Amino acid sequence: MSPEELTAEIIRLGPWHHDVEVAPGLRTGEITRSAVYASELGVPTVIQPESGFTRLAGELFPNGLAGRSILDCACNAGGYLFAAKRLGAGRGFGFDVRDHWIRQARFLAGHLPSSDLEFDTRDLETLPALRLEPFDITLFMGIFYHLPDPIAGLRIAADLTRELLIVNTAFRPSKKDALILNPESMTEVMSGVHGLAWWPSGEGVMRQLLAWCGFPHTRLRFTRRVAANHHRMEILAARNENTFAHYDTIHRPVSPARYKRWLRALRAYVRR
Repeated sequence: MSPEELTAEIIRLGPWHHDVEVAPGLRTGEITRSAVYASELGVPTVIQPESGFTRLAGELFPNGLAGRSILDCACNAGGYLFAAKRLGAGRGFGFDVRDHWIRQARFLAGHLPSSDLEFDTRDLETLPALRLEPFDITLFMGIFYHLPDPIAGLRIAADLTRELLIVNTAFRPSKKDALILNPESMTEVMSGVHGLAWWPSGEGVMRQLLAWCGFPHTRLRFTRRVAANHHRMEILAARNENTFAHYDTIHRPVSPARYKRWLRALRAYVRR
């Protein structure tokens, strides 16, 4: 395609959440920021998956991904899988419940290195029927808080993961560890499709759920406030503590006593 044809196709497939470079100087996010789309689709935030994932992968695996297989749940346009492929990943499977995003991922696959990558439109609950071979790494990013049964969904992903589970989720701080009802739009592209969803109340909930799923070793990568009652966190969870051997040389693990102090401070903040 010529640059003009690529630009027209990027606009047609929008709006985009993943800002990916399709050709030198031609990025999906930059092209669609000024485009106008149907109001019922909503206005997605725009992120650059490659930069953050490249940094994280280097902190975990200093020798690259070395052929590790990757499952991306709610893959959106597949930005993380394309980034992983550049870092030496092997087999990759990405799925999303919205065909809007999978059309984008398949378009990108036609213009970026994508050998052994596959994308499919499907709901998480249908994944076990595919009888997939387990993956070394699973990305569970931006999906937990869109699910009508997030515990069962997390277990499906965990059962297909051998080594590392990366969970990135919005949460709503509360005095108690809980799941909080979060009804959402069924039409906006950044929402789920079921109308019913749940926010976790904090890191404690996710650590307990991950341990129950067979991933007892966790590291909190970040937690940040997005809006008054809307926070976000990313947790790395492993079956084996050794997975974090290199990561822990860069980031000192939080001791239980320090974590309890942090939790008390967070709860005091919530009560204000």
